[in-house]
Amino acid sequence: MAMAGLKTYTVKANGNTATLRLSDADAKARGLTSADLVGAKKSAPKAKAPAAKAAPPPLNKSRTAPTKAE
Repeated sequence: MAMAGLKTYTVKANGNTATLRLSDADAKARGLTSADLVGAKKSAPKAKAPAAKAAPPPLNKSRTAPTKAE
Protein backbone atom coordinates (compact mmCIF):
# COMPACT_ATOMS: atom_id res chain seq x y z
CA MET A 1 0.00 0.00 0.00
CA ALA A 2 1.68 3.19 -1.16
CA MET A 3 1.18 6.33 0.84
CA ALA A 4 0.79 9.60 -1.05
CA GLY A 5 3.86 11.83 -1.15
CA LEU A 6 6.36 9.22 -0.03
CA LYS A 7 9.32 8.13 -2.12
CA THR A 8 11.57 5.11 -1.63
CA TYR A 9 15.23 5.85 -0.91
CA THR A 10 18.20 3.53 -0.52
CA VAL A 11 20.47 4.58 2.33
CA LYS A 12 23.79 3.08 3.47
CA ALA A 13 24.69 3.63 7.12
CA ASN A 14 27.23 1.84 9.31
CA GLY A 15 27.97 -0.65 6.53
CA ASN A 16 24.31 -1.67 6.18
CA THR A 17 21.94 -0.81 3.36
CA ALA A 18 18.37 0.16 4.20
CA THR A 19 15.35 1.12 2.13
CA LEU A 20 13.33 4.01 3.54
CA ARG A 21 10.03 5.58 2.49
CA LEU A 22 10.31 9.30 3.19
CA SER A 23 8.57 12.51 2.30
CA ASP A 24 10.53 15.17 0.42
CA ALA A 25 11.01 17.18 3.64
CA ASP A 26 12.32 14.17 5.58
CA ALA A 27 14.67 13.21 2.75
CA LYS A 28 16.02 16.77 2.56
CA ALA A 29 16.56 16.80 6.35
CA ARG A 30 18.66 13.65 6.01
CA GLY A 31 20.67 15.00 3.08
CA LEU A 32 19.22 12.60 0.50
CA THR A 33 18.96 13.55 -3.16
CA SER A 34 17.30 12.14 -6.26
CA ALA A 35 20.41 9.99 -6.79
CA ASP A 36 19.44 8.06 -3.63
CA LEU A 37 16.00 7.12 -4.96
CA VAL A 38 15.35 3.43 -5.61
CA GLY A 39 15.69 2.82 -9.34
CA ALA A 40 17.87 5.89 -9.93
CA LYS A 41 20.68 5.18 -12.34
CA LYS A 42 24.02 5.44 -10.62
CA SER A 43 27.32 5.67 -12.41
CA ALA A 44 29.50 2.67 -11.75
CA PRO A 45 32.95 3.43 -10.37
CA LYS A 46 35.65 3.23 -13.00
CA ALA A 47 37.66 0.04 -12.75
CA LYS A 48 41.36 0.41 -12.13
CA ALA A 49 43.80 -1.35 -14.38
CA PRO A 50 45.15 -4.45 -12.65
CA ALA A 51 48.64 -4.02 -11.30
CA ALA A 52 51.29 -6.18 -12.91
CA LYS A 53 52.25 -8.98 -10.58
CA ALA A 54 55.85 -10.04 -10.60
CA ALA A 55 56.52 -13.73 -10.21
CA PRO A 56 59.06 -14.71 -7.58
CA PRO A 57 62.46 -15.59 -8.99
CA PRO A 58 62.85 -19.31 -9.68
CA LEU A 59 64.95 -21.41 -7.36
CA ASN A 60 68.27 -22.61 -8.68
CA LYS A 61 67.55 -26.07 -10.11
CA SER A 62 71.18 -27.11 -10.46
CA ARG A 63 72.67 -29.34 -7.79
CA THR A 64 75.94 -27.45 -7.61
CA ALA A 65 74.95 -24.31 -5.74
CA PRO A 66 72.16 -24.25 -3.14
CA THR A 67 69.98 -21.13 -3.09
CA LYS A 68 67.41 -19.75 -0.72
CA ALA A 69 63.95 -18.47 -1.62
CA GLU A 70 63.66 -14.79 -0.80
